[in-house]
Amino acid sequence: MRCAIYARVSTVRQAEQNISIPDQIRRVRHYAEAKDMDVGAEFVELGMSARNDRRPEFQAMIDEACKTPKPFDVILVHSFSRFFRDEVHFELYRRQLENHGVAVISITQEMSDGPGGEFTRRIIALTDEMRSKEDAKHVKRGMIENARQGFWNGASAPFGYKAVAAEKRGDKIKKKLAPDPQMAEMVKLIFTLFLTGDGKSGPLGIKNIAVWLNTRGHKTPRNGAYYTSRVHAILTNETYIGTAWYNRTNTATGEKRPRSEWVKVSVPVIIAQSTFQRVQMLLHARRPSITPPRLSNSKVLLSGLARCEGCGKSMMMVTGKGGAYRYYKCSAKCLKGRCEGDVAMTIREEKLDKFIMEALTQKLLTPKRTRSIVAAIAKRREDGRSETSHGLNQLRGQLSQATRRTRNLLAALADGIAGDTALFQEALTKAETERAELISLITVQEAQVKQALKPISAEEAKTASTKLKQLITEAPADLKKRYIRAFVSDIVVGKSEIKISGSKDALAEAMSGEPLAHLAAAQGPVRSFEREWCTQQDSNL
Repeated sequence: MRCAIYARVSTVRQAEQNISIPDQIRRVRHYAEAKDMDVGAEFVELGMSARNDRRPEFQAMIDEACKTPKPFDVILVHSFSRFFRDEVHFELYRRQLENHGVAVISITQEMSDGPGGEFTRRIIALTDEMRSKEDAKHVKRGMIENARQGFWNGASAPFGYKAVAAEKRGDKIKKKLAPDPQMAEMVKLIFTLFLTGDGKSGPLGIKNIAVWLNTRGHKTPRNGAYYTSRVHAILTNETYIGTAWYNRTNTATGEKRPRSEWVKVSVPVIIAQSTFQRVQMLLHARRPSITPPRLSNSKVLLSGLARCEGCGKSMMMVTGKGGAYRYYKCSAKCLKGRCEGDVAMTIREEKLDKFIMEALTQKLLTPKRTRSIVAAIAKRREDGRSETSHGLNQLRGQLSQATRRTRNLLAALADGIAGDTALFQEALTKAETERAELISLITVQEAQVKQALKPISAEEAKTASTKLKQLITEAPADLKKRYIRAFVSDIVVGKSEIKISGSKDALAEAMSGEPLAHLAAAQGPVRSFEREWCTQQDSNL
């Protein structure tokens, strides 16, 4: 009789010790020899649970057994728990094998054929399943307590960290996370590239960071390339500000657990919290639901800023003479054929771009004007009369909508309109997560708005104005677009005048020492503010 051997251990540690697997195979081979069976194949599973069928060697064995002609008549296991620890799956696969003329035999649990043997086999399978669940429960409880005490539970360390021995308790070595010197510097580099760039190109987006790293030969810990998903995961991983979380997901189903079940693990800090929060605000601002990709990715300098005075609609880029001429034109006129105002505004691209640049560099960024604005903002903040930016108002509006969605979902559940299904729980979790993120962003932005600001001297105003003019004038096109949005929130193009509006706060921050690259990054690619300064208002001259 031909037979195959199936051996399995549940954990990688058992596999590394290399004790259980050789013992299983030795005992099964001895049994096969005693029963005059020829061993034709061995299938060995290392570190795989028997509570499911997601096991490569197991599936390969089933495929082989179901071939015609069959390569073996019997599958030998040390015990039925090696084959399965789930009674339903056990019977499904046993019957599949039985239909192909292949039997499953446990060398330590022999039983008779017929109803009595089948009953005994099912009792054993149920007992194995129950024991597996109980063991898993106790192991999980121990791992949660281990995490509560600040130890790492053996999974791969997050990018930028490594697991190091912290103490020994009996035969067990307890480990904690520590920064990996080389990879921690890589984390800092990625955050720097996102916020300020490499000193040549200005702030980089996620895709450009991946390209920048790969073209310079940087590799991941496993010697792989950097992809956008990896860069995004690094930029959003709050482990770097000193907080790792254990028990976030159900490993069996992959579903996210309620936040109340998460276990906080304190770890060394790699990224300052203020830096991390600034990155999160920028990522939030770049979401397609917040800023349309056509505006974020547009090469047009004033896309998303210029509006038609007649109807208030945005102006879009159109070309003439085969692309030789480029114009900003009322989008309502272009897309719908008519503008609700008297005249659909159209203006040459180079003319409007030049006008805006001159307004910023020659009228706004003058020592006298900027110094007075900084002094006014400093006094306003000191007196506790800080006004919130339009971006903060937008966040609050989004928070109100997220809160309303959560309440509507709960009301629908209470009224019986919706059932407590997996789909409902997914929608509720999504709404609650979005609400928590918005609350965090609002808290950080409110704190930044209330930060103290010191007045500057005439000489400081002159130096800062000159530096800002140079940065804006000499910056590459994509970075120049960000810089303009650091100050300008709205451009209204009319028949006789062009109105430019923006934020005094952003200008005051830049003039008082905040790096312009930080401002451009922290405020997002397409900025919008309460209109606080305007080129036509004498109070700002």
